Amino acid sequence: MLRDVITSIDYSRTAEIALGLFVVAFVGLVYGTMRLSRRTTDRYASIPLSDRVEDPRDG
Repeated sequence: MLRDVITSIDYSRTAEIALGLFVVAFVGLVYGTMRLSRRTTDRYASIPLSDRVEDPRDG
C-alpha cells in the first residue's frame, strides 16, 4: 500500500517550487540588507578588523 502511494506521487513540480522558495528567500535577504542603516552596516563591516569580541547588535 505504501509503495502504491509513493509511486503515485507526482514530483514534476518540485524543481519549480524549490526555485521559487529560493527566490523568495533571496529577495527577503536582499530587502533586509537594504533596510539596514549606514551606521549598522559600518559596525558589521568593522567586525573582522577588530581584535576585541563584540556583538554588533548591542547599542
